[in-house]
Amino acid sequence: MVVGIVGNTLKPETEAGIRLLASILERRRLPFILEESLPVTFGGLKGLAEVVPAETMRTRASVVVAFGGDGTMLGAGRLLAGSGVPLIGVNLGKLGFLAEYSVDDLDQAIGEFAEGSCRIVERALLEATFPDNPDLAPLLGLNDIVIDKRDVSLMLRLETRINGDYLGTYNSDGLIIATPTGSTAYALAVGGPVVVPSAHVTVIAPIAPHMLTARPVVVPDTALIEVRPRSHRHEEDVRVLADGQNARHLPMGARVAVTRHRHVVCLVKRSATTYFDVLRAKLLWGIEPTLNAKKSGFE
Repeated sequence: MVVGIVGNTLKPETEAGIRLLASILERRRLPFILEESLPVTFGGLKGLAEVVPAETMRTRASVVVAFGGDGTMLGAGRLLAGSGVPLIGVNLGKLGFLAEYSVDDLDQAIGEFAEGSCRIVERALLEATFPDNPDLAPLLGLNDIVIDKRDVSLMLRLETRINGDYLGTYNSDGLIIATPTGSTAYALAVGGPVVVPSAHVTVIAPIAPHMLTARPVVVPDTALIEVRPRSHRHEEDVRVLADGQNARHLPMGARVAVTRHRHVVCLVKRSATTYFDVLRAKLLWGIEPTLNAKKSGFE
C-alpha cells in the first residue's frame, strides 16, 4: 500500500496536516509519495518521501490523500478519474461535501482504508466537447459544467436541446449543468435541487434567468445535452467552465455538448457516516432552534 499526498499550498494549515499524516504513515510503516508541487513550499518534507509528478499518482498510489477543501478534491478527482485510485479528502476550510475528513480523523481514515473497513463510492463526471470547434480539448467536471458570459452586462440566449429534442431557450446570465455531486455546489446556489450522488441524473439550472417561468430541469445522465449560446453582441466570447477551475472560450453561437464521462472518481467515505449525515451537518438541517421565547416576546 502506497499513499499519495496532494494539497493546496495556499492554505497555511496544509503543511502541518501533511506532517501529521507523514508521522502516522511512518508509525504504520506505510510508504508514501508527495506530489511535486508540495516541496516547493514545504522543503523540509523532501527527505521524507519520493517526490513525483501529479500524473504518477494514477499508477503508483493505492490511495491519495488531498489536503485543502472541495476545490482541491475536484482537481484531484479529475486527475484520478478512471484510474480506480480512491481519494480521501481532508477539509481545511469551513464547508466541504467532498472533503469530509478533518485533520484529527487522519489516523482513523488511514486505518479504515488499510483494514478495508471504509466505504468507497463512485461519483460521475461530465464531459464537455465542442462540435463546432473540434480543435478544443474536452473539459471534465466532477461538479459541473458552466456556460456563462465574459461581459457582466451581457444577457445570453441559451438554446438547449436534449438528445436532439428542443427543450427551450434560457434568457439568463448562464447555465449550469451539474452532476449529482455538484447539485450541492453552484447549482444549489441558483435554486437547483439536492440530488443524492447515487442517482443517475444530470441537473440543468439557469443562472439569474430573465424569465419567471425558467426552472431547473433534471434529465437522465445518459442524455446528450447541447447548448448553443446566442446574444445581440455576436463579437463576444462565451466561457465554458469545468468545476470553476478549467475554462474554454468559444465564439458566440458555437455549440457545447455535455454528456456523462465514461470514467468515474472513487471517494473514500467514513464507514459510520451516510450521505444524509453529511448533508445535515453541512446544510445545518435538523438543528434544534435556540430561540428564547421570553427574550423574543413569545410565550
